[in-house]
Amino acid sequence: MINTNSKPYVLILREIERASLLKKILIENNINVIIEPLYKIQPIEFKSINFLNYQSLLITSVNTVKILSQKFSKEELNTIKTYCVGKVTEKYALEAGFNCIKTNSNSGITLAKNVIKKSTYSNKKILMIGATVLAYDPTEIFKKANLEIEKVHIYKKIPYRNLSEKSLDLLNKEKINNIIIYSPETAKIFLKLAKGLNTKN
Repeated sequence: MINTNSKPYVLILREIERASLLKKILIENNINVIIEPLYKIQPIEFKSINFLNYQSLLITSVNTVKILSQKFSKEELNTIKTYCVGKVTEKYALEAGFNCIKTNSNSGITLAKNVIKKSTYSNKKILMIGATVLAYDPTEIFKKANLEIEKVHIYKKIPYRNLSEKSLDLLNKEKINNIIIYSPETAKIFLKLAKGLNTKN
């Protein structure tokens, strides 16, 4: 029998639901895994939106899909061409009724470039909906392409005050070999929470 306690861990800094697939793959390859969400999602009030006033919609997270699907009907969500970052976000969006345009974009910048290629130069803006802090802000790249973008914030991330006891224990004992981080914001939160840990690295 393999003693898994002696093996180092991979720490995934992400929501449990979003990290579950990667965790499953790593465990199947005999790798210890711990998932550490660093913040909670808090929806915020946002202005009334008529999707017909925009030529397309950019979505970069599953959280955006979940919040919008609670506010709008499937019929309303289907009225606007929607571009998503990543297959997981696209999957959730399709299930919620969004009119998704496939691009195979895996980052904010590749999504922006694909949207520019498919956009028409009309008087309608491109709408981007998401968190108050974005991993990538495409304003400049759209400006250079003579396209106007409007950003609407519908949620914010509230950082937790502490890391979990298990993560702290593993970090202090230097049993975590790799940390998977998905955004600059997540990295900043983690560094703040991990400050003062008794580790060499």
